[in-house]
Amino acid sequence: MVTIGMIEDDPKIRGNFQDYFKYDSQFKLSFSYHSLEHFLSEGQMQIEEPYITFLDISLPGISGLEAIPILKKSLPNTHLVVLSGNSDPDIVWNAITKGARGYLLKPFSINNIKSNIQVVKNGGALLSPEIAHILIDRLNEEKPQKTYRLKFLTKREQDVLEQLLKGFTYKEIANVLSLSVTTINDHIKNIYKKMNVNSKAELLTVFLR
Repeated sequence: MVTIGMIEDDPKIRGNFQDYFKYDSQFKLSFSYHSLEHFLSEGQMQIEEPYITFLDISLPGISGLEAIPILKKSLPNTHLVVLSGNSDPDIVWNAITKGARGYLLKPFSINNIKSNIQVVKNGGALLSPEIAHILIDRLNEEKPQKTYRLKFLTKREQDVLEQLLKGFTYKEIANVLSLSVTTINDHIKNIYKKMNVNSKAELLTVFLR
């Protein structure tokens, strides 16, 4: 069973999550609070740590950005995914560098949440397409010591990398880019070699730490 946490001030979104997972035996909504203060005062001593926690960036009181390091201490093993209607590169970058493992833009379809969670379980980062573009561009500017190797990737390898970071399988990447699975496998081998990593986990570490 996959456990889920939510800190979101929009009652409609919280209600949608509660209704969506209410009768699902494979998923469990461990907690749902409207603010970090509510979570800290009533929830953190009574809940099981969820596998994934969705966090609104624009919370009242303590903001979502301020909440990230606090939640990292309270829930050290949860995968924090930001929910936001804001794609400002500075906010996105701030959230990721503070420890968020994903950034999902609003509005989003509740019907896609299960597949979104599967992306995280597959070892990917849950990133809206626009956010993935922002991160790759920003990483080139902000962390050249870690990402200078990106310049050695071909345009096609960068396309594959972007899909890989979203947690897509080789087959899914092949479908998106209209290539064969064998070709995708070859591109990923080249990416690992050029980025000096041996696995998807190592690749994510370069981008999300």
